[in-house]
Amino acid sequence: MAFVSIPAANTRPTALVLGIGASSSVLLALMMAFPMVLSLLYVKALLFALLLVLVAVGFLTGHSQLDWRVGVWALGLATVSFFFAIRGFLAMTPGATPVARLFILWPLVYTFWISGLAEPRMVQSLHRTAVVSTLFIGLYGCLYLLTQLKLIPETRLVSALSFGWDVESFGTQEGYTAMAIAGMNSLPFLVPYVMASLAVPSSWLGHGRWWRIVLWIACALSWFTVIAAGRRALLLVMFLSPLLIVFLRRLRPAAERSDGSRSMTKFFVAFAASILIIFVSLSLIYEFDPRLLWDRFANGFDLSAQAVDRGGAERRQQFIALSRGWLNRPFWGAGLGASVLGSIRSETMPWSYELYYLSLLYQTGIVGIAAYAAGIAWIFWRGIKIVREGGQLGRIMIPMLVGCACFLIATGTNPYLDRFDGLWVLFLPLAVINYRLSVFRKVAGPMSSTT
Repeated sequence: MAFVSIPAANTRPTALVLGIGASSSVLLALMMAFPMVLSLLYVKALLFALLLVLVAVGFLTGHSQLDWRVGVWALGLATVSFFFAIRGFLAMTPGATPVARLFILWPLVYTFWISGLAEPRMVQSLHRTAVVSTLFIGLYGCLYLLTQLKLIPETRLVSALSFGWDVESFGTQEGYTAMAIAGMNSLPFLVPYVMASLAVPSSWLGHGRWWRIVLWIACALSWFTVIAAGRRALLLVMFLSPLLIVFLRRLRPAAERSDGSRSMTKFFVAFAASILIIFVSLSLIYEFDPRLLWDRFANGFDLSAQAVDRGGAERRQQFIALSRGWLNRPFWGAGLGASVLGSIRSETMPWSYELYYLSLLYQTGIVGIAAYAAGIAWIFWRGIKIVREGGQLGRIMIPMLVGCACFLIATGTNPYLDRFDGLWVLFLPLAVINYRLSVFRKVAGPMSSTT
């Protein structure tokens, strides 16, 4: 079996490398923990601008590298988006300008950014940032829940950490609670990500026990937050994650599969025990009933005319309107940014729908949805090849693919990708792929685990 040897990082990183790494970590943490928070919009924009300058300097000094296949991938999808954006402009769709910016400009910006992350220390930094962000969101979610239930006094720190996000909310229902915090929109990626990182341990966090403990705490707090929030998409991907982990783990080289069986057993036992403890804890805090939570979960996917869930009824209305609209233009769609007659989800963003993929089908038709699906499939194809190669890079690729797959599943009923600070989900695995394609070369012999 030939393995990929991971090149050792330079012992003395340059100021440029440190600048790109630090700026990338801060930006990624803000996008993960505070997506859609308007008060931080300019901070994120300034960090993006700084990173683009640093990465441009990196190209001149040889620190930034973009594999031509990743570049063709980005340009190809941007070209497809440009075509459908023109259709939107010609049809004067209400969201033509913002959606064109989101689908054309920002993917190119992200692609340029990840070209500056083609070093081992950068991959390690991305991994640690994801773990710490999950820990923060889980901790904040637990504190927010306890303050709303009046079990602990509300402090200025908890209030300040919302950064004035006006969509933050909490409500008690019969047998469960409903909660919305900013970072929750990142959890469809981050919760499966940390779960896969526990089940398939790697050296990217470091060899010390401290990071391992942080990973366990991040998992436990995020599981508690997901169940307390009562968000159906989150519950779905949390319980679906173990199946994806097992599937991707079986794609690794045979020697690595046998070595990691003990870690998988420990993970499954800990996961089942933690869920049981969380259920018991919530039952002690308030009148939590798992059966009522399950009823809410099941009713959310009921699109029949007899649906009792309000969200399910709204999605049924969207489903009917978008399907009829698509049938009028099945191949080329109505153009990016189009809204459909009979269903408006948001007055400020009438082109955005909870049934994200169906709305994309309506706007771009069969041709467009096939092109975008091919782009996503390419990421998973390349990622699975890295997993099959084994080694430490294969180990970090498993959490990336599990997180990305779960996020895409959750996006089916939530427009998570309808914002510029949500696209990192696609570009984190792409950053590892670019690193592999632009820096690595296959070598025969023992695997190097240097990070």
